[in-house]
Amino acid sequence: MSNQVVTTAGALDVAWFDETLARAGVLGDAHVVDVATEPIGGGLMARMVRARLTYDGPTDAPSAIIVKFPTDDPGSLGVAQSMGLYQLEVGFYRDVAPLLPDLHAPRCYLAEHDGHSGTFTLVLEDLSLTSRPGDVLQESSLDDCAAALTELVALQAPLWSSPALEEIAWLADRTRTLAVFDQLPLGLTVFLDRFGDKLDPDHVTLFEKVLPKAGEWVRSWVAPTVVQHGDFRPDNLMYGAVPGAARATVIDFQTVRSGPPGQDPAYFLASSLSTASRREAERDLVRDYHQRLLAAGVDGFDFDACWAAYREGALYGVFLYVGMAGSVESTERGDQLIVEQIGRYAAMALDLDAPRAGGLA
Repeated sequence: MSNQVVTTAGALDVAWFDETLARAGVLGDAHVVDVATEPIGGGLMARMVRARLTYDGPTDAPSAIIVKFPTDDPGSLGVAQSMGLYQLEVGFYRDVAPLLPDLHAPRCYLAEHDGHSGTFTLVLEDLSLTSRPGDVLQESSLDDCAAALTELVALQAPLWSSPALEEIAWLADRTRTLAVFDQLPLGLTVFLDRFGDKLDPDHVTLFEKVLPKAGEWVRSWVAPTVVQHGDFRPDNLMYGAVPGAARATVIDFQTVRSGPPGQDPAYFLASSLSTASRREAERDLVRDYHQRLLAAGVDGFDFDACWAAYREGALYGVFLYVGMAGSVESTERGDQLIVEQIGRYAAMALDLDAPRAGGLA
């Protein structure tokens, strides 16, 4: 059985799709006879193509699928490989997704990682006919925020402080997480050199105060422990656009890890709403998220604990963006996203006094 990992769209020929879908058990007696591919947005760390497939007979295989493989930008590739992002996403689809029965995520037909080269390939359900992509540069509606937080509950609640988290070796191993956070302070100078002239001085003061303490912060994490998405923002969600489609579907699991529950909801709301809208709506949205956790069987986590976790979680976006953004590929949209997002994360951290909540004040 051959290795199905690819690194370029040129490798995606009829034979490759025929073998991949046969291994997935969806072809039946049919075979792939024609493939048409087109590039689609894959973010900063990966490339994606949509493949439209023709078969020589009846089959349950999809007429279109998404193939995800490594970026060809050297800087972004280096970041992705040093953080193990490709291995993590493959691990999520193989080991974690089957334990989350209520989570809406794309069906996965192939999840392979080449440990020698650090490359990967995913073949995923194409949601474009039933769902619209979220866009971090457009403010989300409150309905979309509520739908996303409902999916976050489906990600967190089934394995909430579960022994199963320790049984998945790569998820339980904190080595990668500690290494990532220990490296984040090194990104501060690069970030300020690249974006400093576009930043609020009060935000720069915040960055200079907390970034050196990234390693201290990650080592202070305590239970409860959940599966974290790690990059839970609108660009990593699809929202239902036709009757019967899921209200929200979660995609892009390259930063999955275990850790406290408050980081993903804080990161999401800061990225989804303007600062003014977030200030007005966040408490009600967090309260609804908390009620859904309780309904899903989470106990020993009252609203005060939830709000405290959310406040501390506001540090996450600051650490992530300031520590890493200066090293990724520079594009017009990417740079715009970074500047807009870090302003929201910083405002949230200051509004909620996140450094004090996280023990860094």
